[in-house]
Amino acid sequence: MRFFTPWGLLALLAVPAIVFMYLLKQKYKELKVPSLYLWKKAIPASKAQEPWQKLRKNLLLFLQIATALLLALALGGPYIMGKSQVIDYVLALDCSLSMQATDVSPNRFLAAKADLLRLVEDAPPETTFSMVLLGEEPSLMLSGVQEKQELLRRIRETEATDGGVDWDKAKEILQAERDTLGGQIALFSDDYGALGDLPAQERVYNQGGDNGALSVLSYTEQEDGLSVLTRLENWGGEGEKTVTLYADDAVFDTKKFTLSRGEALDVTFRGVPKETNSIMVRLSPEDALPADNVRYEGISATGTEKVLLVTENNLFLEKALSLIDHVELYQATPEKAWELSGYGLYVFDGYLPEKMPEDGFVLLIDPPENPYVTMGEEKNIMATARMMENTGFSDISSVSFAVSAANALEAPWGKPLIRAGEDTLAVYGEYGGKKMAVFGFDFHNSDLPLNAGFPILLYRLTEWYFPKGQEALTQQEAGGGISFSLRPETVKAWVVTPQGDKSAVAPPFPALPFTQTEKNGFYSLTEEDGEGKVTTRLFGINPKTEGESELTLKGEKGGKENAEVKTIDAGKPLANVLLFLLCILLMIEWRVNCRAR
Repeated sequence: MRFFTPWGLLALLAVPAIVFMYLLKQKYKELKVPSLYLWKKAIPASKAQEPWQKLRKNLLLFLQIATALLLALALGGPYIMGKSQVIDYVLALDCSLSMQATDVSPNRFLAAKADLLRLVEDAPPETTFSMVLLGEEPSLMLSGVQEKQELLRRIRETEATDGGVDWDKAKEILQAERDTLGGQIALFSDDYGALGDLPAQERVYNQGGDNGALSVLSYTEQEDGLSVLTRLENWGGEGEKTVTLYADDAVFDTKKFTLSRGEALDVTFRGVPKETNSIMVRLSPEDALPADNVRYEGISATGTEKVLLVTENNLFLEKALSLIDHVELYQATPEKAWELSGYGLYVFDGYLPEKMPEDGFVLLIDPPENPYVTMGEEKNIMATARMMENTGFSDISSVSFAVSAANALEAPWGKPLIRAGEDTLAVYGEYGGKKMAVFGFDFHNSDLPLNAGFPILLYRLTEWYFPKGQEALTQQEAGGGISFSLRPETVKAWVVTPQGDKSAVAPPFPALPFTQTEKNGFYSLTEEDGEGKVTTRLFGINPKTEGESELTLKGEKGGKENAEVKTIDAGKPLANVLLFLLCILLMIEWRVNCRAR
C-alpha cells in the first residue's frame, strides 16, 4: 500500500497521546457496599486517584486507538496500484456576455463554473486537462496538465467578459489541442451547435430569459447642441421600457416606450450641450442581462491641426489640403524650410530637409533618395495605378489613374496604398513610432490631381494621421483590441480602466494595441509630451449585443461524442473504505461509552 499524502500519517501521534491520557488518570466504576467487611474493596477506588498507574485493559482504549489509526491512514491517502481507465479533457468555458444572464441561478457563467470545478475535482488521478477560455480572442489557459489545484485556482479566478466569442478561432484551438491531447472536448456554454462539426460534450445553461438591450450609441454636432442616437431592442415580452440619457453623469432626459418581442426602435435626444465630455444611456427596468442595459461614449473635442506644405509650386496639393475643414495649412518653399517645428504634419513635395523635424508626422511625395524607403530607378508605368483594398480608408478603393513615370517602392515598415501592376507606388505605416506615407511619383506625372478621388484620398490620409470625433475612439466593443493614434509629440501614454487600473501603452513606439477591454465602462487615454503637457481623451467600451442579447436557445442538441478512453497504471484510493470503517468504529465507541455510563 502506498500513500498520496504521507504527511497525513502525522495523525498517528494521536495514538501515544490516547495511551498517555489513560496512564495519567484511570477511572473505576462507583461501587456501593453493604458493610464494612467489604470496605477493603473500596481501596482500589482510592488508588485510582493517583496520577500514574499500571495500564489496565479497557475496551474504549482499544476502540479509540483503532479510530486514530484509521483516521491517520485515511488522511495519508492510501492507494494500491492497479489498472484504471480515464478520459482526458479539453475543457472550453464560454466567457461571453450572454453567460451573465440570470435565467439560470445565480447566473449562467457561475453555474457553468461550478459544474466545471466539480468535473475536475471528481476526475480520477492521472487525468490530463487542457483549458480554453472562449471570448473575442480565445486563449489556451493551460495545456496538458495533471495538477488539479492549479487548474482549479485558474478556473475560480476566471470572469465573464462583456464581449462575444470568435467561434472560428475557438474551433481551431480546440481541434489542435484535441489532436495533441486526445480525449474529449467538454464545452460549457449557453447554446448547442456552436462548434459545428467538431465533436464535443456540450453542457448548456439556458432557460430562455427575457431581455432588452441598447445596441447603438452615437452623436452628431448640430447648431443647437449634440444630437444623440441610441437603439432599443426588445427580446422579451411586451412591456414598457425607459431610456435615460446622462450627460457628464447627470440625467439629461428620459423617454418611455412600449415594444413587442423582436421589435427595435431608434431613440433620439437633441440639444445636449456641446461642452459635454461624456454621454451614457441606461435602460430600465432591469432584466435577465443587466450588462447590455447601458452604453458609454466619450465626446471628442474638435479642433484644427497645423499642416506645413513644403513645395515649389504645387497648386493641386495646396488647393486639396486647404479644403479639409480640420486642417490649418501653412506653406513654404524648400529655400525657406529651415528649423522646422511646431506642426502636426509635414508635407514634403519633391524635397527632403537635411534634418527631419523631431515633431509631427510626415508625408513624402516623389522624394529624393532617403533612408525611409528603397526606391527603384524611375521608369515608365504602363499599367493603370489603383488604390489597394482593405486599407481602412473608405471611399477610395475604386480610384484608378494613369502614371507616366514613377519609382517602385519597398518599405518593410509600410503597407501598400497604390499599385500599378506588380509595382508599389505608395506606402503608409509607422516608422520610428511616427506615421509616415510616401508616394513614389510626382503628381504632375499623373492625372491623379484631375481625378475626383484626389481630394478624398488626401482627406482620408489626414483622417488617418489625425483621427477625430466619431472616427477616433467611438463604437468600441468589449473584448477587442484598440490601436491608438497618438499625437506626434507624445513621449508617454497610458490608459486608465473603469476599475482604476493603469496600463502603459507607450513607449515603445508604435503603441501596441490595448487589449484589456473585457468590461464595459468609461476608459481614459492620457498622453504626455516632452514638456510634461498632458492631454486626456475619454472613451467608452460597450457590450457586444449582436448574437449575445437574444437569450433564447437557438441550436439543437446533437449526438454525444464517444470519448477516447485510455488505460493506465494508477493508484486506486482506499480512503473512502477507511472512512466507512471509521464511522462504524465511532458508532461502536459511542455505544460502549453509553453502556459504561
